[in-house]
Formats: sequence, structure tokens, C-alpha cells
Amino acid sequence: MAGKPPKIKPAPNKIPDINTDGFHRPVGGNLPSSSVLRQPDPLQPSSRPHTAESVEVISVIPNLMPPAIPISHPGGVVAISTLSNYWIPVSRNMGEANEQGIRVLKQRQYVAVDEEHYVQVVKDADSGLFRATVTREREPSGPLLKPDSEGKLWYPVESSNSAHEHIADLFHRMGYAIDEFSDITLARILAVSGVDGTLARHTDADVHPPALLQDTLRRFSLDQKMARWPKEDRAAVFKAHERAFEVDCDENTLQMRRIFPDLPKTVAEAIWRNTTAAERLHMHNQPGLPPRMATETLVALREARLARAGEGLYLNAVSSLDSDRLALYMIGNLADWPQQIRIEMRQGVLDGEVLSAIGDGRSPVRHVLIRQDAGYLVQRADGQSTQALHDLYSAVCLLLLPAQRKALGMPEAAGPTLQQWVRAQPLPSRQTVSEVLGLEPLPLAIEAVTAQYRQAGYLRGGADENPEPGRFVEKRVRDLYPELSDEDVARFINEHLHSDPSGVLIRLEKEFATLRQELSTWSAMVPPHHTEGEVWSPAALAHQLQLRQGFSKNLQALWQKKLITPHDAQGESFSSFIDFAGELPHTSARFEHVTELVLEARNPSVKLGKLLDSFPNLRYLILQRVRMETFAPGIFQMRDLRHLVLQDCSLQLSDFDAEGLSRIETLTLLRLDENPLGVAPHVGFMHQLGELYLSDAGLTQIPSGVEQLASLRVLDVHDNNIVNIREDFFELPDTQNLDINLIDNPLGDVALMRIGQYVQDASMDRQIVIRVREPVANDVVEVFDSPDTGIESSSD
Repeated sequence: MAGKPPKIKPAPNKIPDINTDGFHRPVGGNLPSSSVLRQPDPLQPSSRPHTAESVEVISVIPNLMPPAIPISHPGGVVAISTLSNYWIPVSRNMGEANEQGIRVLKQRQYVAVDEEHYVQVVKDADSGLFRATVTREREPSGPLLKPDSEGKLWYPVESSNSAHEHIADLFHRMGYAIDEFSDITLARILAVSGVDGTLARHTDADVHPPALLQDTLRRFSLDQKMARWPKEDRAAVFKAHERAFEVDCDENTLQMRRIFPDLPKTVAEAIWRNTTAAERLHMHNQPGLPPRMATETLVALREARLARAGEGLYLNAVSSLDSDRLALYMIGNLADWPQQIRIEMRQGVLDGEVLSAIGDGRSPVRHVLIRQDAGYLVQRADGQSTQALHDLYSAVCLLLLPAQRKALGMPEAAGPTLQQWVRAQPLPSRQTVSEVLGLEPLPLAIEAVTAQYRQAGYLRGGADENPEPGRFVEKRVRDLYPELSDEDVARFINEHLHSDPSGVLIRLEKEFATLRQELSTWSAMVPPHHTEGEVWSPAALAHQLQLRQGFSKNLQALWQKKLITPHDAQGESFSSFIDFAGELPHTSARFEHVTELVLEARNPSVKLGKLLDSFPNLRYLILQRVRMETFAPGIFQMRDLRHLVLQDCSLQLSDFDAEGLSRIETLTLLRLDENPLGVAPHVGFMHQLGELYLSDAGLTQIPSGVEQLASLRVLDVHDNNIVNIREDFFELPDTQNLDINLIDNPLGDVALMRIGQYVQDASMDRQIVIRVREPVANDVVEVFDSPDTGIESSSD
């Protein structure tokens, strides 16, 4: 019948008894039975247990899975050669990994093999390694595993021949023969690009090779070709080739690199290949990159910078600041390197920005490498310097004493030797390199996506959401705070460096380095002798230098308490006698943790300067005989100032200063005595003020607003030029427990009579006391009106 489909005889449901590998297999129940748990394991792979029948079916489909290997031992199951068959989805119940990267749950051990899967493992008695398994197995049958260089992800152990074949195939697909490179160079290429054996194995033939590996491989190959060029021309020729390669790109890549000029062409092409149709439409119709592309590009830029920093250690035609910073860090980690010497790399000039440093930050032996035009001038701690530029390795060697070079086994012309020692070290982890370069962790949760540079091994440069601080972070913390215990270091990292370790440390290191430089400069600038016509003797000058250096050291120690003062503490206190001459130092550092500052000058030429600008959170400020002449603006920034004592400081108040002072409403004590103030501040806004001392201040009036201060207990204005008293002063309640000292003022008759009238009209509960004259020996204290009037004077 037309249109009627022909009958199709169903294929027999029969499983062949011969496997594709040529082995005869028993059918069905003849296979040894496996021991299977009756209760399902919540962490067991989602695939169903392999029955004999399912094993046979799998075994005849070689395109889906490699052939299984028959197992004849009792209770065994057929080994599964693909690690994915052991996968267990990520679970929040796994807990934290130990130092080896192993998690333990219900007395079973699990390791992470990628961002989304775990594998159960047991220790293999023969090899000492861990082997993948599933709960139902009596004898583990999975591949042996070992962790990557950072202990986060585990991958199967392969024979060296197998790994070599994977890498050779990967290089061939990128247009290179593996024989072009030595084994050492191959290892360096993989390390620099962040590609390990896991990624090499998992890069399928139909997937583009990792973009960063392509970029690194091309640059290593080009550097090898530069060997035939004269040494002085290699860098220029290398740059010319690179420029020609990077410029030759399509419009899409060019558009991305207009926004991110430092993005390598190879990486930009990889990002473009992974864009969606909507993202490409956005690129053609709107400026800028779509958010997801921008995120990927930022990660790629970071990874490219880490790779370029690492490759600069090995390529002879390439040199960069990042590579030199990394090299200096690795020099400091050499065995037997003298840690007691401090070497700082600075930009441009002797007191330029600190780019990197090694050695004990407290060491008195401090050398400086001044970076200029990709070379370095050397400034030794003993004052000796070089006029010629040197490469980093030669410059560092010039700083070592003969005994130190001998202890290291270093020859006389040791620059090339030192470079070989650095190259022989393993490349630090990408997180460590990030910290050395001062890169801040990306504030992004990077998802596991298919972009080439974001596969396993590509985001180990600090792009994790919460990267763990490494030993390098601990070392930097100890350099800043050498007195901290191990426990305090751990607490500091947890409290202050959790979200942005590099950013916080960079800021602190720069601030401390700048403080040291500023104080070093200030210490050396001893002013001329304060007595006209006199000069400092050598001994006196040396003593002045010693005093200034001691004060500088104390300020540095005070700064090093920053961020380590407990939150519930009252803050740090700093007090000092000042015996040196001249102005106090002005620093850009901030001492926010200091709440009390007490300075007493014992040298008549000491000036305050702008020191107070660095202490914004003072609650108690006491200065005695420190010349300030005008009111220090830094005081106005102290929002919680309680006690302000500026005694005998040669202070004169302008109307503007007096107005500003009157607005410091937090004061409970104000002492400005023995200063030629000229004018007094209005105190009516200082509602918490309890004590006011303005004696010997050249005043002609009692400060206004006194009558508004219900908390005032002491008003001392003796030894001034007060003749008359304003009428509003007598609005003070006579029941206020207040001692007023008007002694040694030329009070007029009208003022005295008004005081007498005020006392005479006082209530029976009067507590106020007004003193107008100091009693002398044998004087009879005469009290107006009655013994309880409260007004005191003396009579012959």
C-alpha cells in the first residue's frame, strides 16, 4: 500500500560476548557482584551503580568512553578510566580543606577536581598517592591523583611520556614543535602562562588552545630567534616584531584594544570568540564593552601582566619594572641571603616612590637602587654611589660586601651568576606575584565559564573572591609591625586584610616609607643656633642630631601601633620632652589611633609648626612652652577634643582664631594661660566646659558666655588687665559651685561695687566664690557683708 511504512525487524536485544578489546566476557550474573551500600550516599556520583549489564553496554561503545579493563579480583568492579565518572557535585556540607586540600566528611576523604566537582579518594598503599574511588568499591579503581602547585585542585597522575604527548600535541596545534624548546624552557613557558598538565590534557582538539599560552609561547620563540642578533640590538628588534604583530589585527579586536590598549591581540581574539550575538551587536552599535566582556577583559589584563612579569625573568630581550620587582623578591628568598641588609628600589630619585624592597625594615643598613631608564643607580648606606646605570642583578651585587659575596659563593663579577640563581628558582605562585606587584584582588566573583584564559589554572593570580593571604603577606605585615606575635599577625590579617590585602598593605607601606623619609630629612636639618652670633659646636651639633633622631624614632614607633590598637581601647598616648632646637616635624602620615598628645619644650626655640595636622583624633592635647604664635589650624579638625592645654606657647589669638576656638563645643577643660592672647574666645557654646584657665593672658574682659556654662567649676582669669566687668556676667546663679579668681586685676571701683552688690543679694544656698585679691601674711581676710558672702579681699 502506498505510503505505508515498511516493517522493520527489531534488532535482537543481545549483548555480544566479545568485547572490542578482544577479551571474552561472561554474560550477566557471571560477573562478580559488587558490594553496594543500601543507604544512598548524598555525596555519591549521580550516575547509577554499574551493573554487569551496563558495563557490557559501555564496553562496546568506544566513542563514548574508553574501554573498561576487566578486573578479576574478588569483590572488584570494572575500573573507570575517566575521572568524570567519579565526580560528585559541590556540596556546602564538605567543610574546609586541610593543608593538603583534602576535605573529610563522614570519615571519608574528598578533593576538588574543578570548581564544581569533588572526588572521593583513598590513599594508595603502593604509591603513597591518593586514588579516586566511589563508596561502593571494595578496592579503589580510579586514577591516582595529586594536587596542583597551590593545593586547590587535584588532577590525575600520568606518566611523563603521556604528559609529554599532550603538550606536544598542544604545541603542534599552535604551530610550534616541542623539539624547538629545551625541557627547562618548556617548563618555564607553562609556568609563566599559568598552564599546568591538567589544562593541557583537557584542551580538546576542537577547542582553541589557551590564549595566554599562545601569547607566551610566541614571545619565548621570538626571544630564542633574537639570539643571533647583537646583544645591544635585541630589545629594539624584539619590540619591533611585537609591534608589527600586535598592530596586524581585525576591526573587532582593534575596537576592544582601543578601550584596553594593553590587552594582547591573542587574548582579545579569544574574548571575541566567546561573545554572544547580543554582545557583538552591542559592540557594533554602542561605545564601550558589555559588562560581561569588560569583566573578562579585566581578568585577562591581570593575567597577561602576571605572565609578562614572569617571562621577563627568562627572556634575554625583554626587561620590565614588574620583572625587576619580582626578581628582587626572589633574590631576597635565596638561601643564605643576608636579611640584615635592607635594599629599596625607588623611582627616579633617592627619595622617590618605593617600588619594592627586601630585607629587614628595621635594619640600619639601608641601600637604595634608583631606577632610571630601565637601569639602576646605586646609593649605598655608607654614602657611596655610582654614576653609571647597571642592570638589576649587577646593581644588587654592588651592594654586597666581599664577605657576604663569599658566604653566598658568588664570584667577583656576580651579576650573571645572580641572574642564573634567580632563574633556577621555581616561579612563585600567581597570588604571590600579584602581591609583589601590588595588584588588588578583583572585586568580582569569577564564574567558571568557557573562555580560554578562564579554564583551570588561569585564574590563580588573585582573582578569587576571597584569596587566602600567603606567607608573603605575613612577611609584609611583620616588616610594618615587627613587635607583633604570630597570633597578632594572624588577627591583623583577618581583621584588616580580609577583602583587600594588597591594597591596604600598599597604602600602609607607602605611608610608612614616606614617614621615614620625611623624618630622616627633618632630623638632618638642624637649624642655626637660636642665639644670634653663636654657632653650634661639633659636640652640640651632634647632640642636636641625636635628639632629633630619637624623636623621629619615637614617632615611627608610634605609627607602628596603627591598626593594631584594640577597638575597645582608649587610643594611644604620646608624650615627650623636647630638648632639640627648631620646628617640630611636619609629616604626611596620619596618626588617627593617637588620642592623647603631651609635649613639653625645654628649649626656648622649639616651634610647633604643622605637627598637629597629623593627629586628627586627639581628645587630650597638652602643649607647654611650645611656641606657636598663631593658633594651629590642625586643632580645628579634632572633632572629639576634651582637654586643650596651650600653656606659655607665645599664642596670640586673632578674631578669626577666637571665633573658631569658640566652636569647639566638646571641651571640658581649656587652658590658655601665660599667653599674650589679646582677645578671649566666646565660651557660651562650650556647654560641657568645667575648667577655664586664662590667667596672665593680656585680657581686658572676662570671656563672654561664662554665665551660660552650668558645668563650669573653675574660672581663673587672674593677672590680667580687667578693669570693668560686663553686666551679663552677674547672671551666673549664685548656687553654682564655681570658683572665680580675679586676683591681680586692676578692677575699678564700679566693678568692685557691683561684685559686692551681687554677693549681698545672693541666696542662703550660695556656693559661688569670687576672689579679687591675694591674702598676705598677717592679713585679716575681710568678707563683705557677712562671713558667708563669698567675696574675699584683704585689709591691713
